[in-house]
This record gives sequence, C-alpha cells and structure tokens, in this order.
Amino acid sequence: MNGILQDLRYGLRGLRKQPGFTILAVMALALGIGSVTTIFSVIDNVLLNPFPYADAKRVALVYIHDVKDSGRGGRSFFSTPEFLDYQEQNHVFDAVIGGTFQDVLYSSGEGTEQFDGGNVTPNLFRVLGVPALIGRGIVPEDGKPDAPPVFVMSYKMWRKRFNLDPAVLGRTFTLNGTARTLVGIMPPRFTKMGADLWMPMVPNRADPEAKQHYFMFQGHLKPGVTFRDAQADIDVLAHHIAQVYPKDYPKKFTVEVVSWVDWLVRGFRPTLYTLAAAVSLLLLIACSNVASMLLARATAREKEMAIRTSLGATRWRLIRQLLIESLLLALGGAAVGSLLSYGGIKALVTVIPDGAIPHEAVISLNVPVLLFSLGAAILTALLFGLAPALQTVKRNVAEPLKDSGKGVSGGFRRGKLRNALVLVEVALSLVLLTGAGLLMRSFVALMQVDLGLNPDNVLVARLPFPRGQYQTAEAKRHF
Repeated sequence: MNGILQDLRYGLRGLRKQPGFTILAVMALALGIGSVTTIFSVIDNVLLNPFPYADAKRVALVYIHDVKDSGRGGRSFFSTPEFLDYQEQNHVFDAVIGGTFQDVLYSSGEGTEQFDGGNVTPNLFRVLGVPALIGRGIVPEDGKPDAPPVFVMSYKMWRKRFNLDPAVLGRTFTLNGTARTLVGIMPPRFTKMGADLWMPMVPNRADPEAKQHYFMFQGHLKPGVTFRDAQADIDVLAHHIAQVYPKDYPKKFTVEVVSWVDWLVRGFRPTLYTLAAAVSLLLLIACSNVASMLLARATAREKEMAIRTSLGATRWRLIRQLLIESLLLALGGAAVGSLLSYGGIKALVTVIPDGAIPHEAVISLNVPVLLFSLGAAILTALLFGLAPALQTVKRNVAEPLKDSGKGVSGGFRRGKLRNALVLVEVALSLVLLTGAGLLMRSFVALMQVDLGLNPDNVLVARLPFPRGQYQTAEAKRHF
C-alpha cells in the first residue's frame, strides 16, 4: 500500500512538471469520456430505468399491426367491448390497466382553460405503485357508480397553474361541466400519458357510447409468465376477437405484445445505438492519441527508467508506476468529462423530439452514470497506458545509459507502435467522417422530399369537445 501511495505522489509530481502534456492528455480524454458518459446517461435513463413505476419492465402493451402496412407499430387502442374481452379472456395478465386521452376544459371565475386530461381505469395507480406526493391517487372505489367525482393533478400543472399551493387539495373544480374534487397530486416523474390531470373511467359495455370510447390496453404479466408466453396467448385471443368485431380488424394482421419501454422508444433506439457507437469510436481515437503522447514522453524517460531498474526496481514496479500515471490522467479526464457531459446532457435534451422518449424519463447525471464514468476512466487508462508502459520497460537497461546524450536511438519498436496508433486514429476518424457524411446526405434528402402540399404558414387548430355537457345526439350536433 505504501508503494502505491508513493507511486501516486511521484506520478502527480511528474505530471505537474509537464503541464502542457498533462492538459492536452486530460482534455483529449475528457472529450472522449464526456461524450460516452452523455450517451450512456440517455441509455440508462431511457432504456434501462425510464419509469418510476414498480415492476415497470413487466408491463406489456398490445397492438394490432396491419400486414399491408409497411410501417412499424399499429393500433394500440381498443374500443370498450374489445378492451373488456381482452381483459376477461386472457390467461397471462394478473392486472389490466387502460387509459384514453381527453381534452379537459377547466371553468372558473377567470374564464375557461384547456388542459390535457386522461381517463384511466381506477386500478391504474395501484398497479403502477406510485404514491401521491400529497393526498392520494385514484382507487378502485372511485369507479363505483355512486362514488363522488374526483380527479388527480400532475405536479407540472400544480407548479405552473397553482404555484405549488397545497391548499388546492380538496378543492372542487369544474371540469368539462362536472364538479370534481381534487384528491391528490402526483410526484414530478409521474406523467402517465403526458396528462395534466387524471379522472377515473370504468369501461362499461352498457354505455351507449361504448364503441366510441377507446382505451390503450396494458397488462402486468403474471409471475413466471414471459413476453413470449403472453405473445402466444394474446395472438390466439386476438384472432378470436377479430371474428366478433370483423370491421375493426384488417383481413391480415399480426399481434405484438411488447414491453412498455420497447414500445415507447422503438423509433429512438436505433438512433441511440448509432450515437453510442460513434462516441465509442471517439473515445478510442482519444485513447490512441494519448497513447502516442505517452510513447513520445517515454522516449525522454528512458534514462530515468534505466537508472531506476539498475537501482533495483522491478519491471512490474515500473509498469505499475506508469499505469498509475495513466490512471491519474484518465481520472482527470473523467472529472472534466463529467462537467462536459453535464452541459452535453442539457443540450441533448433540448433537441430530442417530443414523444421520442417516455415523458417519465429524466436524463441526468445520476449515481449509475457517474459510476460508469469512473469505470470508463479505469478501462481507458488500461487501453492507452498498458502498451506504452510495456514498451518502455522492454528495452535493455544498458542501452539508454550508453546512448545518454546521443539523442533518440533504439526506438524502432516504439516507432512501429506509434505508426500503428496513427493508422488506428486515421481509420477510426475516417469511419466517423463517413458516417457523418451519410447522415448529412440522408438529412438533405429528407428535407427535399415532396410532401404534396406547402406547409408554410399553415396553422392547425383543435376544438375540444366536453363530453359531459352534451349527452344527446341533438346536443352534439348543435355543438
């Protein structure tokens, strides 16, 4: 242990004596490690842990895909009768939840405001397992016919509209013409369906408008049931239900049962993997660059290493000393890279299209991401430090002492390694440049696609329909 501490002190002193080399090496590594850390933060927060919900990885989504449609995805919303058939006849889900979007008009003395609402099955909050920040969530009892009308508000709406005032809890609001009591406010990361508020809605076959109400179908897998098991069960069930509602299903279709995360990031995942590959190449280029710098530095230290060897230092001790110096450079690169990654994450979040990732995902520098950065630093130190260290201690001890004062000699092997590193840098850079050129070419081609219309100066307006105020067909026509 004392020897390692001594090597640390010696390494720090040596790096301080060459500030130019140290700064260049640290910044090169910082760019590589920072880029990799930025992309990993997206992978961790979007693909690995996007939801604050309990057991979210076992929540499945069902959708119907028309074979004639060459695109991906399909219909994931089902009419009330369909939804209930899937709920009652499946053998793989221990709980089924559903929701549908609804524009909500909030009427007050100040006028009328529109919010994004979600009608959800009363068991949704219990299945997802997220407690309310204050108050409570919607419970199954709220779906009973004689239950008083209630709703739950999102943290976003509570902050923007009511300035985090806790006194709003228990207040009655007029939503779509119906007086509803606010019973709870959810935590910031609970943003199911991207809604501002949620109201209970029970699918009911007896509802005259049952065929007009569509619910997204999601199920929680029973213990021991895999997604493959669910796929087989729902596939048989869907083809049976298609015979009951032939107008709602294409002649040829497939059924997909996928995890909730896979459904939400299906379009963003390839882009993310491409970026991960690109920044990995960038890190390798940085490692090659720093390895070349270390080889050049090692040439000037040959006499020093020869003297230390002649005084009794073993080759392992010299390799350890050089690897510790490499580790110090890598840790410095990781520290600066984390700062660069913080800014990179902020910039990246602003360019991710809305809807490309789950609303619940919060991309940030958390503990797993920082641990990844530390691991990347250690691996990087081995990548760029081991080869120069081995090359430095391979040479015969007597040669540097005999060549003292004669400049560089005996550097043929080291020269070959430097040349190889330069070739690696050029090859990796060429791959990155080629990929960037192809992406730019694709982007230009997409920008030049003829849409068949001119979208310039065209606005789209949407008029919300408050269902609660217009019950009869005649009233709806007047609206």
